Amino acid sequence: MTITPTMAAVPLHSDHHVRLGLEGQLRKCWAMQNALPTEANRYQLVRLERWLQSL
Repeated sequence: MTITPTMAAVPLHSDHHVRLGLEGQLRKCWAMQNALPTEANRYQLVRLERWLQSL
């Protein structure tokens, strides 16, 4: 299968949508952590921040 420039651009758009989704989840987690600091909320924050850094 030959990769065309159009097909090569698709993952960039997908990464953008993934990043927006992760940023939204991160904002929700920060709000939950500020309202009720728990180990589970902190774990989720660290996990989301690492995913965002890997993009």
